[in-house]
Amino acid sequence: MEREDDSVAAYAAALDEYIETRSESSLFRASLISQRFVESGFGPDDIIALHFESLETMLPQMSAREQSRAVGAAHQFLLEVMIAYGVKYKEFLELKLRESILEAEARAEIERQRVLELERAEQEKTELLAGIAHELRTPLTAARGNLDLAVRSLRRGKTDRLVPLLGSTREALDRLSRLTADLVQVSRGDTLHLERQQVDLCAVVSQACTWAQPSANNKGVQLIAPSPNNAIHLEGNADALLSVFGNLLSNAVRYTSAGGTVRVQYGQEPDAAWVEVQDSGIGISPDIQSKIFDRFYRSADARAMDAQGLGLGLTLVQQIVNAHEGRIELESEPGEGSRFRVILPLQANGRQTGEEA
Repeated sequence: MEREDDSVAAYAAALDEYIETRSESSLFRASLISQRFVESGFGPDDIIALHFESLETMLPQMSAREQSRAVGAAHQFLLEVMIAYGVKYKEFLELKLRESILEAEARAEIERQRVLELERAEQEKTELLAGIAHELRTPLTAARGNLDLAVRSLRRGKTDRLVPLLGSTREALDRLSRLTADLVQVSRGDTLHLERQQVDLCAVVSQACTWAQPSANNKGVQLIAPSPNNAIHLEGNADALLSVFGNLLSNAVRYTSAGGTVRVQYGQEPDAAWVEVQDSGIGISPDIQSKIFDRFYRSADARAMDAQGLGLGLTLVQQIVNAHEGRIELESEPGEGSRFRVILPLQANGRQTGEEA
C-alpha cells in the first residue's frame, strides 16, 4: 500500500513538473512511474482516474488561459505515460509468461521424475524378488534333490539311505530359513549380530564346495577344492561362514565361462586363518572394485553375463566377515578372473579359540 501511495504522489509531482516545464526529464520520470504502476497492478482505468484526479487539484489555482494550456500538456503527458505503460506491460506479460512456462516445465519435470521413480521402484521390486528367488534356489534345489533321492530309495527298499538324505534335506531347509533372514537383514542395511562357537573352517568350506559342485558341473566349470583332511578351528558362526563361501563360490561359478576353473584354497597362520576363492572368469575392472560390496550393486558386465542376481551377496559376505572381525581382499583384472581372500582371526574378543583337532 505504501508503494502505491508513493506512485500516486510521484505521478502527481511529475505531471505538475511537465505542465510547468514541458521537460524531457519529467517524461522520463513518467516512464519510470509506468513501470511501478505495472508492478503494483495498476490498470489503464486506474491510471486515467489518477491522472484526472491529479489534474483537478491543479486547475483551480490557474487562470483560464493557464488551464487551457495545462489540459493540453496534461493530455500529452497522459499519452506518454500510457505508451510507456503499454511497453512495460508487454514486457511484464512476457516475463510472467516465461515464468509461467518455467514453472510449468518445472512441475512437468517433477512429475516426470516422480513417474520415473515409481517405474524405477517397480523395476527394483521386480529385480529384488527375482534376485531373492535366485539366491534361495541353491538350498531349495538341494532339499528337493535329496527328497527325490529319498523317495526313490524308499521305493527300492533302500531304507539305509533315508536317514542321511533326510538329514541333508533338513540342513538345506534350515539353511534356507536362515538365508532368508540374512537377506532381509542385509537388505535393510542392519548390522549383523552373530552367535559364535567353535567352528571347523575346513568343514564349512567343504560343505560350501559340495553345494556349489552341481552348479559347476551343469555349467562345465571345473571346481578344484582340497580334501578336508585337517581341521582349522576358530570362533565363529558356521552358518554365516557358509553364506560367505557359498556366495563367493556361487559368484565364481556364475561369472566363469564353460571350460574355466574355480579353485579353493585355505590355510592357517599364527593368528588367523584364510580362505581363497579364485576363478578364471570375467574379472572386475579397477574402477568398480570399490563398489561391488555396496547393496544392490551389480556391474554392467555382471548383468550382461547373468541377468539374475540381487546384488546383496557380496554385501552379506562383507558384513559377515566384519562381524567376525576379519577382512576380505580382492585381486582382479578384466578378462583374467578374480581372487577373493577371506582372512579370519583365530582369536575373537580377547578369547583364544580351540586348537586344531
